[in-house]
Amino acid sequence: MKTLFSVLFIVISFIEISACKCIRSPLAEEYLEADMAGIVKIIKVYDENYEQRTYKADIEFETIYKGEKFKTLVVSGLIGKSYPGACEINIEPDEKFLLLLKKYNGSYMLNSCSPRHRLSENEKGTLKTLSETFAYLDNNKYKFTGLEFITCFDDLQNSDKPKFSDIENFLPKQPFAMYKVKINDSFKIEEILPITEFGSNDKLIEAILKQNMEVDTPLFSESSSRKEFLILLLYFKENVNLQYTEAITGEW
Repeated sequence: MKTLFSVLFIVISFIEISACKCIRSPLAEEYLEADMAGIVKIIKVYDENYEQRTYKADIEFETIYKGEKFKTLVVSGLIGKSYPGACEINIEPDEKFLLLLKKYNGSYMLNSCSPRHRLSENEKGTLKTLSETFAYLDNNKYKFTGLEFITCFDDLQNSDKPKFSDIENFLPKQPFAMYKVKINDSFKIEEILPITEFGSNDKLIEAILKQNMEVDTPLFSESSSRKEFLILLLYFKENVNLQYTEAITGEW
């Protein structure tokens, strides 16, 4: 019997380790809910705790958008031996990340589900877009009261990119746009009220939102039964000529 319990424990543990599923929120929600948002460089990783399967990472801030700077992250996993299936993550010295984190028990913890973006050296345009978006969110919180951000996808897409990629001569005055939308029972957008626009091809973008896009509504939220939401679209110019990568998108 003891052997049977041991086998069951191993099986259950394996299922738990293999069952990490991340439910991510839209960028705007993650930013508004974060206690800290910033660009950090990993200085060193150390101090493994085998029982808790955590280690520490000292960081250096290059930019901070929200919250206060701190020195050390708690990271889920073991150095170089983390299991993605258990929501663990490997990070290394000299890597750079854009992080949007909440504080738990007085410290910041990083796992594979944490809102983050590993940065390369050629992403200045991306960072400029995100910086301007974050500043707008901070200065206009009153416009979002009682509403929640959602993402959308091209339900009619028949190529490697959504319909937004067909827009020609797109010269936005700002790299983001925000809309209040009303959806129907089929998760299609039936009404659009622009809150702030790109300043280029705006009517065409609204038409694509109505004709092509289906929305992903929050599954576990007080607003999941509502019909009005917010959509944030971002423009990443450097993605225009990249295959399978979207220039106008609600993702990051």
